[in-house]
Amino acid sequence: MSKPKLSQLISALAVTLLIGSPATAQDINLCEGLVTHNQPVVVPQMSKPPLLQFYLDPAFGSRTIRISNSQPGEINKPPYSTMQAWNADESLLLLYRQGNSGSGHYLLDGHTYRPRKKLNISPADLEEVFWSHSDPNTLFYVSRSKGNQGKFYRHNVARNKSKLIKNFSRFCPGKPTSGNGVHMQSLDDDLFGFRCRGKSKKQYKMFTYRISTDETNIADIGEGTQWRAWTAPIPAPSGKRIYFQGTTLDLSLNSITHKHDMAKHGEHSNTGLTHDGQDAIFQVVFDPSPGGCNGDRYKGVGHLTEFNLETGKCRPIINEADGYPYPTSGTHISAQAYHRPGWVAMSSIGYPKQFKYLTNNQPATPLFSEIYLVNTDPENEVLCRLAHHRTHGKKAKSGLYKGYFGEPHVTISPSGTRLIFGSDWYDSGAVDSYVIELPAYRPPGS
Repeated sequence: MSKPKLSQLISALAVTLLIGSPATAQDINLCEGLVTHNQPVVVPQMSKPPLLQFYLDPAFGSRTIRISNSQPGEINKPPYSTMQAWNADESLLLLYRQGNSGSGHYLLDGHTYRPRKKLNISPADLEEVFWSHSDPNTLFYVSRSKGNQGKFYRHNVARNKSKLIKNFSRFCPGKPTSGNGVHMQSLDDDLFGFRCRGKSKKQYKMFTYRISTDETNIADIGEGTQWRAWTAPIPAPSGKRIYFQGTTLDLSLNSITHKHDMAKHGEHSNTGLTHDGQDAIFQVVFDPSPGGCNGDRYKGVGHLTEFNLETGKCRPIINEADGYPYPTSGTHISAQAYHRPGWVAMSSIGYPKQFKYLTNNQPATPLFSEIYLVNTDPENEVLCRLAHHRTHGKKAKSGLYKGYFGEPHVTISPSGTRLIFGSDWYDSGAVDSYVIELPAYRPPGS
């Protein structure tokens, strides 16, 4: 691997000074002072909060703020729960906008949440915008624009200009994407994973690309192979292994290191670090693990289960043994707090029968319509309940947009001290973004 540039070292130092080192971060209990019981609670009815005015969630008391002002039919939301929304030092925040005021990716001030600029990028998919983990001024994307399709770029957000890294079209005639279920690159911003169609409609390839060595590893997927064609290889945070369709692969993509004990590998999940810094994928599990998930009473079924990519072990974290219900539908996971290894943010909806709890003033099933945070350290496991998002998501009928965009897709910040989520707020006809600031959050100058 090439040596890091001086600018990268300076950026990394700035991040450490602002957010704190991982060792220091682990000493902070992000749930301290927050609601941690698992009892049913009423979802208090409330009007959509005013723009850029903080409010305390009426059920759980978390400090929350609406940061966008979508017009009817518009959406302003974080790209996806598996992707970073804040940049490395949390000075900038990325939202995706769709609507009359201009679709695309927009930057906000990462602390005041005031609008900054529209980004001059055209990524392969709205979710496939990769913030650097160390340089606050850099993001990566594969272009889909005419004449540049298949080209991999580094984008300077200050100058709003892109620089070509690699042209994938030579071996990837179809549009390269990060597949159905995008995840971040390795923490050193060096290893990325993609898939694309080959020379015919029945041919597909998966490949990884390492920037520092200009190295590409390619393998066939789809018809005639053991792999389905619709996902891309996912670099583990360490960059030392690959997660792909329920397995851990070596970097060549040719050898299976672990076949994980999961009935389905397509459930909502996110790669991240365990509490002690190991590579893992955190997943909601609806179907029992074939091998029983290391003797778990519920065979791994639960809102959150950890699959260790290094050891191959399955470990339940949130399930019925803890007094929580069978997994709530519409549950998403964000494990991108890389300065707080082991802390995972989650959002659950509860389609559609539970929607009655939004208006009937009766105690709702725990985790229905909730944003919550989990410490996955087995010695200090805790779940704190933060806010009700009140969205209808895919069941919305009032908006002139796909209901999918109304799903919360909660996304945690690198420091773990803030969470962002989207909501259509009782099917209001528009989707806005909301930020929860935890007590551990310290804005600049405080």
